[in-house]
Amino acid sequence: MSGSSGRVDRLAEQLAGWPRKRVPLPDLWRLFDEVDPATRGSTRRRQLLADCLTELGTAGVIEFPAAASFDRTQRPPLPQFVTIPAIDPSRGPVRSTVWHPDLSWAATLRVTGAQAELLEQVNAWLFRGAGADQPPVPLRERSLELLGAEKALDALVGTSLFGPGRLTLGLLRTYRVTVPLHVTSVSAGDVLLVVENSDTFDSLRRALTEEPGRVGTLAWGAGAGFESSVLSVASVEPAVREICYFGDLDAAGLRIPAAASRLAEQEGLPAVQPATALYTALLAVGRPRGGQLPLDTQRADELVGWLDPQHRQPCQLLLTEGNRIAQEAVGLAYLTTTSDWRNL
Repeated sequence: MSGSSGRVDRLAEQLAGWPRKRVPLPDLWRLFDEVDPATRGSTRRRQLLADCLTELGTAGVIEFPAAASFDRTQRPPLPQFVTIPAIDPSRGPVRSTVWHPDLSWAATLRVTGAQAELLEQVNAWLFRGAGADQPPVPLRERSLELLGAEKALDALVGTSLFGPGRLTLGLLRTYRVTVPLHVTSVSAGDVLLVVENSDTFDSLRRALTEEPGRVGTLAWGAGAGFESSVLSVASVEPAVREICYFGDLDAAGLRIPAAASRLAEQEGLPAVQPATALYTALLAVGRPRGGQLPLDTQRADELVGWLDPQHRQPCQLLLTEGNRIAQEAVGLAYLTTTSDWRNL
């Protein structure tokens, strides 16, 4: 997903793996910088974190402390810590609840209070004759109807409540809005090459026009927008048999294609593969730059796992040292005077 919802999803994913119940504010800042490093220099950085936490609180992913435990030295106020709610059967759906047949699995499920509230709202909605009798609507419209908050379901989709045999987008009669990819056709080939940034997209378009090789379609992923626009690959002509991706070598540049690949495979689309030859070129000619949040080894290993094995070790070192390489290092001059990069 792009924009705020993308940040919320990624922050929720990080918090899901947090080893303790309480997450102090300094750690929230660290996690926020990791999921969206581009905001580190933004004057709205504090507001962006506050917005993400508000959405996660509405969705029941986190709980806020008492008002006295907020940092009010700047605006907006931020909690000194948040709490990840424990699974508490006493706050879950009560056994006396009469469950709709589609929610029969909820009778013995261990859930948080917020999850119980969601299930009960869905249960009432289904008993009102909704569900299969309603036309599908976008996810945020359904979220507003069920929970009174248009972005609440963004953070809940993908948690333990969702999946085969539990809640699904089909059961909720909703769907993710598919943002169209910006694409240009360069040949009749069946390989789609997606590029993270606009200038590199333009340079590759110029280089591929005369000699496209296996590439049939070139797309601009628009940064994190590709995490949702990957679904529009199904409508690209000519039909796509392989998706290759080329982006920055930093935390966001590696997280985006990995997340897009997971979503693509869930929807029966090809997995998103690294454009290996272009990454080889980037590591050869690019100059590492600092200024990034150094990642711990475990998180760096997770991110580089999407890359071809030959690139994982140097990129893991890049991330743990707080460096990055911008894809623009593989520029027009390089693309038009060399050919090794064409072997995707």
